[in-house]
Amino acid sequence: MPFYQPTPLLSLPTYAHQHGLAAVMIKDEGDRFDPRLKAFKATGGLFAMACCIAERAGLSLDHLTYDQLQAPTVRAVANQLTFYTATDGNHGRGVAWAAAKLGTHAVVKMPAGSTKLRAEHIAQFNGAQVEITDKNYDDTVQLANQLAESDPNGILIQDMAWDGYTTIPEQISAGYSIIVTELLDQLAAHDYPTHLFLQAGVGQLSSGIINALFSQLSVDHRPTVVIVEPATVACYFLSAQKADGQAHTVPGSPQTIMAGLNCQTPSAISFPVIQRTASFYGTLTDEVARAGMRQLAHPAGNDPVVVSGESGVAAFAFVNAATQDPHFREMLGLDANSRVLVINTEADTDEHDYQAIINEE
Repeated sequence: MPFYQPTPLLSLPTYAHQHGLAAVMIKDEGDRFDPRLKAFKATGGLFAMACCIAERAGLSLDHLTYDQLQAPTVRAVANQLTFYTATDGNHGRGVAWAAAKLGTHAVVKMPAGSTKLRAEHIAQFNGAQVEITDKNYDDTVQLANQLAESDPNGILIQDMAWDGYTTIPEQISAGYSIIVTELLDQLAAHDYPTHLFLQAGVGQLSSGIINALFSQLSVDHRPTVVIVEPATVACYFLSAQKADGQAHTVPGSPQTIMAGLNCQTPSAISFPVIQRTASFYGTLTDEVARAGMRQLAHPAGNDPVVVSGESGVAAFAFVNAATQDPHFREMLGLDANSRVLVINTEADTDEHDYQAIINEE
């Protein structure tokens, strides 16, 4: 793709020293592909949509190229299709952007509580149809699915899997794996992380990262995996608490400033991966997320400024709180030899709220 560039792997040496760690590394996805996206999500949406279009156009998925997808005959096929999705913001923005790149169409439904600004960010791409519904996230997903099924040329492009709907979510996770490809190029062998903190909504990013990383690292180089979620909507934490081997849904219509993580049910293809590989599950409050955002926006010493949104900061914010608690440090094995890796999954995707939070006293 002519617009592809790897995102940076940043180091926070002053912060690590102050918190008694060997290293803190942040893979910063805030400028992935296009400065208007401000998040990693388009890596999955673009790849999965490209696969769908290629299959409809009779192209082989082996060695598929962006130039093939831009051929007039293929774009004519793409123009007949409409991709439907539900989103809290970043996935929908990535889908709308990918639709513009691939010459196809997007219809995006957002759950109740989504901000008008996030909807406007989605609509800027190719006139994507965007609506904030009165439903919670899970019900909004079902609405998008019903709309896709009722459209003869409709395709559901959802970053969540359930029984009977797995192929496209698997392709989305495969798209996310470019993050790991870059990470392994950017890390020297002796810099491999000892701890990997991953934020989870439905778990597609977490499982995609774990699958890609563990498939390429020997057992002795695999990090301790910690899954973190908003305290109000922690479906993986709930499932781990119940410990019956089943995925559990958080009921009601929970709220959190971490909009991209406000997901009540684990993805069917992500749950078994995370269940098999995660050593710990943790939750964080909105205030802990805000504190993490402020820490990255106003770093210590010569550490770089990292622009991190409410969902993007979740893993770092959890580390920021946990390292200040001796009980959690001991439980997680965080000490002077620990090399911590987190992914900043989004920048200031809601610019107004971001500025208000980082400038709080």
